[in-house]
Amino acid sequence: MKIVISGLGLMGASMALAIRKKRKEVEVWGYDFPSVCAKARERGVIDRVLKNWPADCKDADVIFLATPIQIIEKQIRELNGAVNEKVVVTDLGSTKENVHKIIRDIGFSGTFVGGHPMTGGEKSGLEAADPLLYENAVYILTGIDSENKALIEKKLFPVLEDIKARILLLDPATHDQIMAMISHLPQLIAVSLVKMVGEKNSPEKPFFELAAGGFRDLTRIASSNFAIWKDIIERNRDNIKQALKELIQLLEDQYRHIEDLSEDFHLANYYRNQIPKSTKGFLNPLTDVLVYVDDRPGVIAKMSNALADQGIDIRDIELLKVREKEGGVFRISFATQAEAGKAIKILQTYNFHAFLRE
Repeated sequence: MKIVISGLGLMGASMALAIRKKRKEVEVWGYDFPSVCAKARERGVIDRVLKNWPADCKDADVIFLATPIQIIEKQIRELNGAVNEKVVVTDLGSTKENVHKIIRDIGFSGTFVGGHPMTGGEKSGLEAADPLLYENAVYILTGIDSENKALIEKKLFPVLEDIKARILLLDPATHDQIMAMISHLPQLIAVSLVKMVGEKNSPEKPFFELAAGGFRDLTRIASSNFAIWKDIIERNRDNIKQALKELIQLLEDQYRHIEDLSEDFHLANYYRNQIPKSTKGFLNPLTDVLVYVDDRPGVIAKMSNALADQGIDIRDIELLKVREKEGGVFRISFATQAEAGKAIKILQTYNFHAFLRE
């Protein structure tokens, strides 16, 4: 099987590593700037460098377009006529209606399915590649219909399932409406809040020095690169404007009723508790176990090896709190409550204090 990945940044390189780790029979070809491809080949991220774009894509089984949105749109047009209907082409972009419109307008010669993995990282580039980036992440696919379903299920689904991504099917319009609310609007809120506070920050009024967890958590994404967001905002403008309009109406309502916002807080608490308790938006919520560990060398390896020796699969792990020379608390997630129960018993035999997270 031949898989081509165009764009060897965080997303593309992580995809390449994940595929090579899980599917030894697959040959992964990478396409990017020559210097990036050379590093990727040297580090074992890809098997081969694709030098002739798009000609060398004609015999590919699956092509992942892991580039900025503008480049995705450009490469779709370049692939048109170079690939036939047996080649599955998919992108990793944050907006979907724009690419599907291009597919329709040009009568795309390949089999296209929109893709949007709901995962990412703090760092970017080839150096940040992580073979576990897609594990347990919701992976949205758009534009699957009766004509292309069989081929996509045969060629793309097994790849995504092998890297343990969780497939969710949506239509392009619904995808873009949801992203405007849960991704694009939060980005603009973070930018606006940092801008507002930053303009007031001074030695006499040290806003930033006093900024604690709440402000930092809410504004973490404000450092995102505008070059990437410019394309996203342009292509999902109408949905983002609608989301902003609804938020403005809510803020104006809060402004008028600032004396009593109890209902807002109660509703927010109720809705917030409906979000799956996980870090990657799992479709099926996992079962969490909290483990208290001492601050000593090898404790993490001891914990994970104890579970691995008994065939217990850790689906996600996160360090929640740590105090130097005292210890910390890990959240370990398992696919089922039964597996979590087994894990607790195993960890307790190794004198770990472990229990189910409520």
